[in-house]
Amino acid sequence: MKVLSLFSGIGAFERAIENKNIEHEIVNYCEKDRYASYAYSKLFRLSEAKNLWDVNWVDGTHFKDIDLVTYGFPCTDISLAGSCKGIIKGETKSGLLFEALRIIEEARPKVAIAENVRNLVSKMFISDFHNLINELDRLGYNSYWKILSGINYNSAHSRERVFIVSIRKDID
Repeated sequence: MKVLSLFSGIGAFERAIENKNIEHEIVNYCEKDRYASYAYSKLFRLSEAKNLWDVNWVDGTHFKDIDLVTYGFPCTDISLAGSCKGIIKGETKSGLLFEALRIIEEARPKVAIAENVRNLVSKMFISDFHNLINELDRLGYNSYWKILSGINYNSAHSRERVFIVSIRKDID
């Protein structure tokens, strides 16, 4: 399975793939923070040359053979601990979601998996959530979502997260 990781952090999605012993190749990752990038490269034994650095400059057409795109887009503007300004294209960090959607549209991976804070499906941001699901549908994906709590998966925290698994309609 060929993976393109966006907003990679230190690679939670990729660690989960490894923990499940799924054969995979991280084709590229995209992490703007240099310290997180360094940690990611060490954790996954990759050259930092595989880092695309800025999601705004990623050309998804270069990734036509990707099986999976992961994107835990910034929660800064939808988190209760953040500004709660919302997902606004070109204005908020959470608005970088639109760059992930652009890359998904260009690359057409078989599967895309998103993760974000539970507040994404709260009354305050439910319209943003529905817009996301509708956009994924327009791009040709069936999306399935669920709220998961870290405490149920032996995590040190009990924070809830929304996971969205989007499968290309021609294979779902």
